[in-house]
Amino acid sequence: MKQLLAATSALTLVAGLLASAPASATAIPVSNYSFETLPAGGLPFSCEGSCAYSIAAIPGWTNSGISGQWLIGGNVGNPPATDGSLIGFTSDAPIWQDVATAIAGTTYTLQVDLLHRTDVPMAGIIQLEIDGSVVATATGIDGGPGTWNDWTATYTATAGDAGKTVTILLSTTGAQGDFDNVRLDAVATPEPAAMALFGAGLLGLGLVRRKRA
Repeated sequence: MKQLLAATSALTLVAGLLASAPASATAIPVSNYSFETLPAGGLPFSCEGSCAYSIAAIPGWTNSGISGQWLIGGNVGNPPATDGSLIGFTSDAPIWQDVATAIAGTTYTLQVDLLHRTDVPMAGIIQLEIDGSVVATATGIDGGPGTWNDWTATYTATAGDAGKTVTILLSTTGAQGDFDNVRLDAVATPEPAAMALFGAGLLGLGLVRRKRA
C-alpha cells in the first residue's frame, strides 16, 4: 500500500509540473532578418555623411513597391542600426516573408525594431498574417524622434489555422517605415496526448488502490 501511495504521489507531482512548467520558445528562422545581405548592386546611392542606400529588391523578402536597404551613417542625426550596420525600409508598399506553417495551439511572437526617424513621423507597421489575413498587429512604446523601439505582435493559432502559411508583413502608413532585427518565436502548448497519458495512469492507480482497499 505504501508503494502504491508513493507511486500515485509521484505521478501527481509530475503531472502538476508538466501543467505548470513554462513552455520553451523555439526561434523560427527569418531570412535576412537584419537586412545585412545586400542585392547584387550593393548600395549605389549616397546621402548625407556616410549614408548610403539601395532601392533594389531586398534579398529574402518579397518586395511590392519602393523599398530597400539603408546604411544610415548619421543621416539627419538618425541613430545607427540596432543589429549589424543596415536596416530595411519601405516607402509605398509592404515587404513580406513567408516563414512557417501554422500549428494549432502554438503562440507566435513577432518582435521587430522600429525606427522613429528624426526627420519624419514614425510610420512603420508590423503585422503577422495567417494565409494572407492579418491576425496580429505589433504595438510598442514610441520613445520619440531619433529612437529605436521594440514592437511586438502575438498570436495563438487556432485549429482552423493549422497547415496555413505564417507571414511577416512590414509596411508603412506614411513616407517611410524603417525596420531592423526581425525575430519570430513559437511556443507550443503541452501535448494533449502526454497529459492524457498521465491522467490515465493516475486513474488506473486510483482504481487499483480502491480495489485493494
